[in-house]
Amino acid sequence: MTTVDLGGGWSVREALGDTWQWYLDKPVEARNNAGDAVAGAGLTPGWLPARVPGAVIGDLHRAGELPDPYVGRNSRFAEWVSARSWVYRRSVEVPPLADGERAVLCLDGVDPGGTVYVDGVRAGRAVGLYRRCRFDVTAQLAGGGTHRLAVVVDPAPVGEPQVGRTERVTIHAPRMGYGWDFCPRLVHQGLWRDVRLEIGRLHLADVSVRPSVAADLSTGRVHVRALAEVPDGSAVTAEVVVRYDGAEIAAAPLAVGPAGELSGSVPVPWPRLWWPRGLGDQHLYDVELRVADGAGATAAARASTGFRHVRMAGNDGAEPGALPYTAVVNGRRAQLLGWNWAPADAMYGDIDALKVEHLVDLAARSGARLLRVWGGGLVETPAFYAACDRAGLLVWQEFSQSSSGLQSAPSDDPGFVAQLRAEADAVVPARTHHPSLLMWGGGNELEDDDGPLTEHRSPALAALRDEVARLDPGRHWVATSPTGRRFHNRLDVIETDPDGMHDVHGPWEHQGLETHYTLYNRGRALAHTEFGVEGMANRRAWTALVPEPDRWPVGRDNPVYRHLGDWWNNAELVRASFGGRLDSPDAYRRASQFLQATGLAYAVEADRRRWPRCSMVLPWQLAESYPNAWCTAVVDHAGEPKPAFHAVARAYRPERVTARVDRIALAGAPPSVQAWVWSEPGRAAGGTVTARLLDQDGRQVATRTWPMIRAVTTPWPVGELSVGADAVTTPVAFWQLDWRAADGSVVDEECVVLATGADLSGLLELPPADVTFHVERTPEQWIVDVEHVGGPAVVGLQLADDRPAESSGWGVVAGDPRPLLPGRRRRFTVEWRHDAGPRRLLLESWNTEPSVLEHQ
Repeated sequence: MTTVDLGGGWSVREALGDTWQWYLDKPVEARNNAGDAVAGAGLTPGWLPARVPGAVIGDLHRAGELPDPYVGRNSRFAEWVSARSWVYRRSVEVPPLADGERAVLCLDGVDPGGTVYVDGVRAGRAVGLYRRCRFDVTAQLAGGGTHRLAVVVDPAPVGEPQVGRTERVTIHAPRMGYGWDFCPRLVHQGLWRDVRLEIGRLHLADVSVRPSVAADLSTGRVHVRALAEVPDGSAVTAEVVVRYDGAEIAAAPLAVGPAGELSGSVPVPWPRLWWPRGLGDQHLYDVELRVADGAGATAAARASTGFRHVRMAGNDGAEPGALPYTAVVNGRRAQLLGWNWAPADAMYGDIDALKVEHLVDLAARSGARLLRVWGGGLVETPAFYAACDRAGLLVWQEFSQSSSGLQSAPSDDPGFVAQLRAEADAVVPARTHHPSLLMWGGGNELEDDDGPLTEHRSPALAALRDEVARLDPGRHWVATSPTGRRFHNRLDVIETDPDGMHDVHGPWEHQGLETHYTLYNRGRALAHTEFGVEGMANRRAWTALVPEPDRWPVGRDNPVYRHLGDWWNNAELVRASFGGRLDSPDAYRRASQFLQATGLAYAVEADRRRWPRCSMVLPWQLAESYPNAWCTAVVDHAGEPKPAFHAVARAYRPERVTARVDRIALAGAPPSVQAWVWSEPGRAAGGTVTARLLDQDGRQVATRTWPMIRAVTTPWPVGELSVGADAVTTPVAFWQLDWRAADGSVVDEECVVLATGADLSGLLELPPADVTFHVERTPEQWIVDVEHVGGPAVVGLQLADDRPAESSGWGVVAGDPRPLLPGRRRRFTVEWRHDAGPRRLLLESWNTEPSVLEHQ
């Protein structure tokens, strides 16, 4: 079989009403005075170059029809686009078909759907963005030559934005683009997945590969299903072959049904296992399905898979009836640390596979093991799943359903429920071969007056559960997230129903200099699957996003900032937290990012300190789908991490000493810190933990050391250091925790900012500090060594990409958000990826002069 890639080389134009009929190169019966226009309609100006895969709005922007929708309030200029049909067309030249050959036109995704034509003849309908379509176009292409393909993309259906009613949703598709807290209204349309032409006598369709592993891990098995299409019903033979590292290790024939249905499995004894990140290697196998008929025609399909055994177990201390949230992977209990994942771009047809790879790699670098694919976005793509397979990241995939501000239960209309069944049939089998796929979920934050929904109260969720069980047996399923029993992670809920905190969400905002710490110290959840802290955009992204005249003020009183992340603009809290003394966008950026980094890392550490009772920790969110001035994402739209990313990466380390505190600003209270330790690999008894209180110049105010008299695995409090309220005389102080092994080597070291006043304004009064730096440059990476040589401790030391915003690729910084104490050194490594042109970095902090590091 021959496959012709039909990406690229397309044109697009808008069509209002039924004018799309004029652009199909076929006779049209036109009424009134339109008849004269029809013949030349296809030749008139108005056709624009288009990308396939791609997105309509992206094509219009690249053609100069729309301003950049990712700058200022320009997205409003694109809101009309979704009300139009859009005609995509291109020519394709094919040789004459041989006897018995068929031509099949394949479209992997048309959003929201559309009608497909070949030479003006209707080939069929594409219904829904997740359904792959196959149209037999043999009759049109049999003689070969040049032919015109056209796809009329439908106007976007009426949809519900974030504040609406879920019961009014009638399609299974991302809702984010209809207007969400981190995305303005920007509705996606287009040929967003691959288009190709398959020519041959024998074709394969509906291929599904699913691995399984025996509980004792001794045997793996690859299950295969597919459909063999032959023009005359000729007999075929089929086999599946499994290879590892290029060598064939197993093979078996498949049964062939009367309608060409193929099914069967092949055993793989003692398979090399696939492990989540940090627990082992990610061994992957190649699976090939080969089919032949008696005339010598062949077809093949290939997939990558891996073997791992997972069961979900109950949590320690959970009340009876609580769902299991602890993953036991290949016999090993694992705390599922990770992130919530939203689409890499609101215009998901324009997403570059390199960006997906980059974001998945950042998640892996952070120490994550699980990505929850949020139900307001996509059922994710093959590129995403393949990247997670390679990176060792488990995936919790939700169907594209989400809550609304006014009502959050899906419709129970029988037609909608039937549509969900058909959607499951379209999306589940294509993803079962991925070892990264841990579990399916019915959607995000689906609830009614009785709390988070279950299948017993939602026919839609019951239908999805049943289809997943049929199509992907053995894979874990949850109805929604949070599953409850209580929804919100709030102090009043913790106080009234502490055992009802099973899987909870929230909050998504910093709670204040004391309340934030009180809340997370009192946490009781078994799984904390969505929570966050807001912060301003990175400097480079903010400069590109906000036009210069609109950059000040930075609060909600500025309409541009309202448009770019209104829900997460906490300028008032940031200002109050710094004594009302912030007077520039740069000051707000540093201050808000400081609160985001320290606040989110503390929340993560507090949850981790409760393992094994708390087994899932998933902050909201890794990256943003649309560039915002204020957002809860820890990686900006350009793919550059904020300080919060690096802070959480430290919190996710397998061996840690952490500081449990009551507040970050003392406001007259006596300073006190508890030192906690944990070790995922396990560490024998021996060594010491030391807690010190230092003033802003690094002078020791108080210290205490504890011998490590027991082995360390799960978290436990080593000891507490408390001093008098007047012990520190400088506006800023630091808790320093030092964990050393029996041989004196450093296991981990922590340094936490502590303000001695009522707020954090002391950070604004830090005297200047002196640092020197040295850069070693290679084509692949830069190593930047920074040394503190004078003055007080350095707070907020950050190395960031300083190239123009439009520059390609990324400078991936291995950052460290901790204060740099006097006399200490810090090393940053910067990995350059897919970049071109001059390289440039900026080294800055609260109290050092900024330094530019350029390519020499």
